[in-house]
Amino acid sequence: MVLPYSWVRMFKGEEPYPLDREDMNPQQQAEFLMLPGNMDGLYLGACLDSCRWGSMTSVMYKMNPQDMIAFIQSWMQQNKGIFERRFHEEDIDRMYNYFYLPHINHKVCPRDKSHRGMARDLGGRLRCTHKSKSRFRPSFIESYNTFDDHAQMRRIDFHERKPIDPMLEDVFDEDTGELLECYDEEREKYFRKQERYDEEEKSLVVTDACLAIISDIGKILSLETILRRLNIGDEIRTVYCNGIGGECDRVDELSESDKQSYGLVAHCPGHTDPTNELVFPFDGWTLAFYVQKWWNQLDGRMPPLFENSGDVEE
Repeated sequence: MVLPYSWVRMFKGEEPYPLDREDMNPQQQAEFLMLPGNMDGLYLGACLDSCRWGSMTSVMYKMNPQDMIAFIQSWMQQNKGIFERRFHEEDIDRMYNYFYLPHINHKVCPRDKSHRGMARDLGGRLRCTHKSKSRFRPSFIESYNTFDDHAQMRRIDFHERKPIDPMLEDVFDEDTGELLECYDEEREKYFRKQERYDEEEKSLVVTDACLAIISDIGKILSLETILRRLNIGDEIRTVYCNGIGGECDRVDELSESDKQSYGLVAHCPGHTDPTNELVFPFDGWTLAFYVQKWWNQLDGRMPPLFENSGDVEE
């Protein structure tokens, strides 16, 4: 384990790097540093270490990857012409025996080690080519768009939606205590759908290719990709209106299937919101080394900033 650079400086008897927060919290400090000239002549590591929450060994930035990229771009612009020499006070080789960017590198498929077959895609990634077949009832199949962490891409998945038995909650007349007529109708619809579901054969065959990335060693990584892979926090979180079991205040944002379910149970199904946070198991000085490694991938030409941009600036 390598000591945080702030500790190294302390053990050497050096004073903490002078970056006056002026009674600002880390988020305000980041905004202050991005103003013209406020990072001029400063090391990126010092700037990054001055605007983070947490301890020296586990830090959090109140930024999403795009915000962090904007911060780094501001530092590069303010140190234009010299920033290549201002990532860190020390050389990487002096601090680490080895220091690698977070490439993916597995010996077998990370999704299922029993998978067989691999091939390189047009971007140079080695992917699993294992195929599997699933059978579905045609009348009850549904698709949904999801992000596949193993494949690092969005894809369409399929599943069967079984008929939903209406809940007994909130279906009684408050005065008489009798079942409401609408519930009887929903119950009849449910029985008819369930009967069709039980009788229908799984005649629809869907072939699915794994496509999990086994290795992308040698691929030029964007700064956004590096930040996302280093982040040990959650980029999104599930929030519930008025607590779990409460009413939903954001019905218009729900999918059609969630709206149908909400019409039956009147409980918020949850919403996925961005956390706008990045959490790293190292200090800001080490993060600066990763930025330096990102920059050095193309020997002076600027590597891509964002995922899927495919752009390499001259």
